[in-house]
Amino acid sequence: MSLSGRHTHSVDHKGRLFIPSKFRKKVLTGKRRIVVVTRGFDKCLSIYALAVWREFEKKLLTLPQSKRRNRFIVRYFLENKEEVEVDGQGRIKVPQHLLDYADIERAVVIAGVGDRIEIWNPEIHKRWIEPMERDKDEILESLEI
Repeated sequence: MSLSGRHTHSVDHKGRLFIPSKFRKKVLTGKRRIVVVTRGFDKCLSIYALAVWREFEKKLLTLPQSKRRNRFIVRYFLENKEEVEVDGQGRIKVPQHLLDYADIERAVVIAGVGDRIEIWNPEIHKRWIEPMERDKDEILESLEI
């Protein structure tokens, strides 16, 4: 499964967010209409298909807990993980603590990024993308793509 593309939407007053159908088709597998929402890597939220999340979680749980940074990263993702149902209209209810973390009030950027969907405050997303746009040639050269 590979997710790509970008959409703009908004979170309604009840904290519900519409997931575009091209993303829903890839993250909803089987009969359960459940996805995992958690903190993302860069002040955004990440949405995972249940099966993809389970693989990620397995990797997290293999990290030696004797190392402080491993305990931190396990806590970072697991204590903020929420399983949410996708309703019949393609929406999820995003918990308030996650909206607060990502500084999301109304407008959002929804981006497909490989194995996950990222949900961004548009201003934070813009601040993250601008330097990459400016430095993309240098980045591409360093990656030899």
